[in-house]
Amino acid sequence: MIRLQPYYQIISCFFFALLGLMIKKSLDDHSIENIVFFRSFFGSLILLFFILCSKKRISTFLPTQNLQVHFFRCLFGVSAMYFGYKSLLYLTLAQASTIGFTKVFFTCLASSFFFSEKLNLKTFFLIFSGFLGIMLITSPDQIDSQKGLYMALFSSICVSGGIISISYLSKREETSKILFYHSVISSIIFLVIFKNKISIEWSFLLLDYLLITLAALLGQYFNTESYKNSESKDVVILSYTRIIFSAIFGFLFFNEQINLTNLLGILVIIITSFIIQKK
Repeated sequence: MIRLQPYYQIISCFFFALLGLMIKKSLDDHSIENIVFFRSFFGSLILLFFILCSKKRISTFLPTQNLQVHFFRCLFGVSAMYFGYKSLLYLTLAQASTIGFTKVFFTCLASSFFFSEKLNLKTFFLIFSGFLGIMLITSPDQIDSQKGLYMALFSSICVSGGIISISYLSKREETSKILFYHSVISSIIFLVIFKNKISIEWSFLLLDYLLITLAALLGQYFNTESYKNSESKDVVILSYTRIIFSAIFGFLFFNEQINLTNLLGILVIIITSFIIQKK
């Protein structure tokens, strides 16, 4: 029987790369505060609509025994979104994606600590190989903005915290509930923190914010599904494929060139990902 989880992670990577593209293209017209708030707020409305259409009773759907984990997941998610999106003001799409993949190291270490997942020599070798592939693609040594670098690194640490939370929740609750709690709690957190910086721009809402929200929800859905019945350290390595999509989008929309060294890095990432998938 074919295991779909690895393919879910790859599909998730496509939508997250698409999300990064839309965020970067929207920064000229929208503030970071507006983007992160309406991305969560619209997500809440869309998820509520689908929950009601599925004829699920709210009184039985909402109760959870993992509210504390949902809250911590949202804190990680809020921080990751804000600093990750803001780093795009200082970094190229490819550079931001490259730095974001340090989450693999943080996630593997954290999953070993919290879930007692064993880290063997083969896993360390694959992580190292995948990271070398990323370095070949985007040449991190050419990064000019230290501010953007630190923002992207902090976002990556927060992403790893979110991955651990998702890995825990996905084995205990259905995906729609996880996404709904994330959107609602994140909206409240953003509104409390940025209430003086959020403005309603009706001319842009349906076109930009809604598309951003849909890409984010689809990325989150397939990301959450990919961690069911799988160890987080194995699934997260497949997220290297996101850099392939980011490199393609960067070339098509921002004229970021792909040379022979970049192609070699992509090949390394593909081989690493498929070895882990086969394993």
